[in-house]
Amino acid sequence: MIERRLKTRIVCTIGPNSDSDEELGSMIQAGMNVARLNFSHGNHEYYKNLIDRIRKMSALKGLPVAILQDLQGPRMRIGEFKESSMVQLIAGNYFKISTEKVEGNSEIVHTPYQELPKLINKDDLILLNDGSIELQVVSVIGSEINTKINVGGYLPSRKGINIPNVSIENKGLTDKDLADLEFGIKQGVDYVAVSFVQNQKDIHNVRKAIVNIDSDKSDIPIVSKLERPIALDNLDEIVVASDGVMVARGDLGVEIGVEKVPSVQKRIIDIANKNGKFVVIATQMLESMVNTTKPTRAEASDVANAIFDGADAVMLSAETAVGIDPTAAVSMIAEIIREAEKNEDDWGHFVEDMNLEFDKLPALALSRASKKLAETLNASALIVFTRSGSTATLVSKTRPPVPIVAFTTSTATYNKMAMLKGVSPFVLSRAMSFEELKTSAEKVLMKSSNIKQGDKIVVIAGLPIKDMRSANIVLFCTVGEKVLI
Repeated sequence: MIERRLKTRIVCTIGPNSDSDEELGSMIQAGMNVARLNFSHGNHEYYKNLIDRIRKMSALKGLPVAILQDLQGPRMRIGEFKESSMVQLIAGNYFKISTEKVEGNSEIVHTPYQELPKLINKDDLILLNDGSIELQVVSVIGSEINTKINVGGYLPSRKGINIPNVSIENKGLTDKDLADLEFGIKQGVDYVAVSFVQNQKDIHNVRKAIVNIDSDKSDIPIVSKLERPIALDNLDEIVVASDGVMVARGDLGVEIGVEKVPSVQKRIIDIANKNGKFVVIATQMLESMVNTTKPTRAEASDVANAIFDGADAVMLSAETAVGIDPTAAVSMIAEIIREAEKNEDDWGHFVEDMNLEFDKLPALALSRASKKLAETLNASALIVFTRSGSTATLVSKTRPPVPIVAFTTSTATYNKMAMLKGVSPFVLSRAMSFEELKTSAEKVLMKSSNIKQGDKIVVIAGLPIKDMRSANIVLFCTVGEKVLI
């Protein structure tokens, strides 16, 4: 059998406390599968250097790491603080938000969102830093919004602004998003996350933008971040149009109320799984580890229950971006995942029926057949030969009881498959026959695992091999024995 690694994927936000070669290498070793780059912060020069170093450390560790570019979107944010990256707001004091460029301090801060004063009325509530700070509007005078601090706390620079029950017009990709998207595509990011998605049109517009930038990159997977009530109203169409979804619980909790987040999270996971799309659970998974070295019991339960609900990935945000020990946070969430996965058969929820587009039904049928074959005949592994990773994605969603090993000739696909739950990807040279491909794959398996001659494996491939066809056959094979096809 292949040594069973974690099936659930770990997404880590990279920031000032985790962007060194040493920390990146440690996080990869500890279990990071996906590096999230938050384009609300930083500049292109910084991210070019960071992407190069993530790729370098991934190669040094011999482990794939997918890069997720997270576009800022039409988000309202505060600006920078002058003296430090954070100020303390004290309940009962007054605080101003201005569209004029001012030097931020504990009494005033700038926002680049010029329309904000027009949206605000006296007594409206303004929430900052994922709702942890509450301001009440006292007056709006010109470019300044004067507020009283109802709930104080520490406020870092460039945090988001939420205004519950106030409709904010979303015009789709901003000029900044388009510039960042073009940069990301040229740098070879593996996934693009779109913020504040409202409907399927938003996703189609991003796909068009990608094609306009580089038509050869039209297959870059798009992750829809679900953050607003309107996204929940249009959830089915958004899931169908996307390659994956992210439950962005910070903004979502502010917008709909924290008491509704658990049931909404379960609903999103269920719909994503029924449509064969991966789902990432994000925000405050191990929030206490921003400042401490141990999570709370509630946080451990939160991570485990996300896995039992059927999530493909869990995400660390501030824990790895600015936390005191990013690698410790990765190691801890990996341990929680490991324990949860031991009990996934008892407590986990699995969706058997999937609603897919007609052109994906053959691949789904092969994926289901391969799972049943591997289960019934006690195979050591399920092997997928894939060009784009789409078959491996569907195999992952069927949740087979044996390790999934995916082989591809594409480095881009190799990196991309780091997001797929339960999939161990490898790169192989192109082969001209099935026997050549099988022999090459078996050499990798026997070198990288305890697979040995005589072990049984299930193989999904596309024939003829030399034409690199989409998957069209499932085989039950023995390692080391020839297959005549």
